Amino acid sequence: MGSKNFAKNAVKKPAMAVKHTFSRYKEAIGMQIEAFWKRNYLVVLGSGGVVVCILLWRVLFGVANTFIGFFEGMANYGFLALSSAIVAFTGLYYRSKLTINPDKVYRMAMRKLNTSAGILEVMGAPLTGTNLRAYVMSGGGVSLKNFDPRLRSKRCFLIFPISGSERKGLVSVEVKKKKGQYDMKLLAVDVPMASGPDQRLFLIGDEEEYRIGGGRISELRDPVVKALAAAKEFDARDESSEASRRSKNIQGEGPNLTRRGSPSLRYIVFFFSKLSSL
Repeated sequence: MGSKNFAKNAVKKPAMAVKHTFSRYKEAIGMQIEAFWKRNYLVVLGSGGVVVCILLWRVLFGVANTFIGFFEGMANYGFLALSSAIVAFTGLYYRSKLTINPDKVYRMAMRKLNTSAGILEVMGAPLTGTNLRAYVMSGGGVSLKNFDPRLRSKRCFLIFPISGSERKGLVSVEVKKKKGQYDMKLLAVDVPMASGPDQRLFLIGDEEEYRIGGGRISELRDPVVKALAAAKEFDARDESSEASRRSKNIQGEGPNLTRRGSPSLRYIVFFFSKLSSL
């Protein structure tokens, strides 16, 4: 009985080792293909677009030439231009479906903030943004898990300051592109309070969602806060230099007026000096 079990284990162990080795090589090959795609996806897409354009050109020309007789030269160039336009517009369409526009995300966030009664009550209406924005993209591309190609969802993390009539705040946004549509996962505003810690208001999402994206948001938060502090320092310097320039101008005009005097006073002194000489 023991010899039979030993024989089964002896046969089973090499089979498991071969299977484990094959799965490791399969995973390694998948990672190599995925890395190659990340490095050279533009070349691959461009080459594929050229091939599709040529095939479409020949198919369109062949179908049209079957029913209508064309002059060879003019028809070739015409159908080549048509095929190129079809491929280009198709590429632009799919690019718009897969990419995220940060400006559109900003407009969506501002529209939601300006229509939120709770935010307007705390910060005061109207809410205005600035040109200072920071964003980072994550995800996207093609993943090969078990040689099953899948499109990964793309996410955009955006942070920007806003100002109300009563308070200022810092907005954090997380958006996911899902089936060509913008899906906002997080919209939060950090409002500094006069006493106590900052108050975080959630329009979309919660503290858990903020914590999940906290790594990306913290990467954006520190540079934005530093940029805001630098902007305030620059404004203070500009005001100080403007005040010093004005004081110098006033000091420069004072002695000139004293030295020159008014024209009428000079004429009066000249007139009395002439009278005294007579």
